[in-house]
Amino acid sequence: MFRPERNLVLAVDDENDFLDLIQQIGEGVGCEVITANSAQRFRDQLSQRQPALILLDLQMPGTDGIEALRYMARLKLGAGVVLVSGMDQRVLASARQLGEGLGLRMLGVIQKPAMIDEIERLLTEHVKPRRFSAAELRQAIDEHDLVVHYQPKLVLEHGEWMARSAEALVRWQHAQLGLILPGDFLPLAEETGMILDITDFVLTDALRQIGHWRRKGLEISAAVNLAPRLVQDLQFPDRLAALFREFDVEPSQLTFDVTEAAALVQPELVLDIFARLRVRGVGLALDDFGAGASSLTQLFKMPFSEIKIDRTVTCELGVTPAAATVMRAIVDLAHHLSLSACAEGVETREAFEFLQAIRCDALQGDFIAPPMPAAEIEGFIRAWNGGARSLKAG
Repeated sequence: MFRPERNLVLAVDDENDFLDLIQQIGEGVGCEVITANSAQRFRDQLSQRQPALILLDLQMPGTDGIEALRYMARLKLGAGVVLVSGMDQRVLASARQLGEGLGLRMLGVIQKPAMIDEIERLLTEHVKPRRFSAAELRQAIDEHDLVVHYQPKLVLEHGEWMARSAEALVRWQHAQLGLILPGDFLPLAEETGMILDITDFVLTDALRQIGHWRRKGLEISAAVNLAPRLVQDLQFPDRLAALFREFDVEPSQLTFDVTEAAALVQPELVLDIFARLRVRGVGLALDDFGAGASSLTQLFKMPFSEIKIDRTVTCELGVTPAAATVMRAIVDLAHHLSLSACAEGVETREAFEFLQAIRCDALQGDFIAPPMPAAEIEGFIRAWNGGARSLKAG
């Protein structure tokens, strides 16, 4: 199997305007994009380069996407493949299934007309992140170059979706590179221990915003990702209580999203801290549920209040038939354990309507609204809860 060039994307499409768009977006997220607008150009590119990601249009002059999949399988490519087409979802699902059967790494599908933010997210997730030094990150923290964006979270109340919460998501506002997403710098923060400083920054910003919104008549809760190292700090609940008092925030207005890995380290100590947080009214969500080998025992051994279903499950709704069965089972499991279920990564109307039908308790994703600065989310929530609801077409 060829070793992919981790920063390289191959876009295959017969529409030159679309290829130009992919190149522009690629430059913005720091990856190299090569293109092919014909079958011959596609084969030529693969003979010269080994991309990490291939965006493939199913309808190409001189060939078709199915034959292209077979060709890539014969080459034993290690690239991830995303199908991009305006064709029916069932056709895309069949093509994806065929690609998987051929041994290709099928990462997903994008239906045209594709949204810029959807393509940007795709490239950011699947192409090698930018490399920063510890000194650069330390400087960004010290000079207050980090910012927090908030993604609305809808909660089902009496059969109606209400915007009651938001997830706090850190970004790096780089002077030269613009807005840098967390996947590019959080792994470095974990390695160097700076994740504690970043978590403290995000938590403080979220509590300050909750207090600010509360004074303006908006009762908005916030979710913050909890760094694993803080899960092992017995003094953390007491420091958190001081922050609640400082910003005049009720503990029930905060939820910590915790990965299973964090919950498994020193379980007795973690249980102590989790129990104290829950006794004080703070919510605890088991994050990334459904991604990898989630341990069901954590759901009854630890005092979680919520399951956050990973986007890798949600994004398969309408694409892989089994995804609907898995999603329904997770939601039912949560309800039988007296937990709420939140689906992340809601990107399509089909997924939104399915999750509503199975009475998933909360939804979050770009189909509803992307992460946005704190100044913008207030207007979104007032408009949504006031009845002016606008979902992204899809």
